[in-house]
Amino acid sequence: MSIGIGENLTASFGFAKDKLGGNIGTWLILSILNLIPIVNWIVYGTFVKILRGDEPDLNNMGKAFVDGLLALIIGLIYMIVPIILIVLVSVGMFTVGSVTMTPMSQASPVVPMITAGAGFALMFGLIILCIIVAFLFALFAKPAVVNFARNGFGAAFRLGEIFRMISKAGWLKYILSLILFWIIFGAIIFICVLIPIVGWILLIFIMPFLYFWGSKYLANLFE
Repeated sequence: MSIGIGENLTASFGFAKDKLGGNIGTWLILSILNLIPIVNWIVYGTFVKILRGDEPDLNNMGKAFVDGLLALIIGLIYMIVPIILIVLVSVGMFTVGSVTMTPMSQASPVVPMITAGAGFALMFGLIILCIIVAFLFALFAKPAVVNFARNGFGAAFRLGEIFRMISKAGWLKYILSLILFWIIFGAIIFICVLIPIVGWILLIFIMPFLYFWGSKYLANLFE
């Protein structure tokens, strides 16, 4: 079994603090690279190093670039179904919205009210469905990227191994660990976004720290 959730949060935070706090130059470079589309794949490749257990330095940027690209491809493949579902639901919501907003006869106002109510209930149900499906696929995408980092690209799609990784970590603990970190991650970003200019600039430098923290946190789950 992997370490406890609280211990993992503390240990992975300490890891990020030591690796970035002890090397401000690397922190600054990662913060800048993360702002540049495509080039920021190098940053993602650095996080893959953490999942692999390597030193998260900026050596061999070419390999880091490829690793970052492959990690993104894996995530995209795993999220294809949720993305398609979200697109279909979005189109459906637009269609339903158009129908329910179409002027109807004033002779029977009950009919449009019922139609609108059913339409919005359907939209709400479909939104919940999208959230659930996206969450379920994300559960498998995370260990898939870890398996890729440690065993190569093909390992990301060995579903039997991925199931065993999650089972070893403990399904309930794994799910709670992800939800907790997503809440922490989201809260920090949200607070920074709320602070004009200063918060936005601060977020640029916070993101690499959050990624280091999250990568080590995820790696610890599957030790």
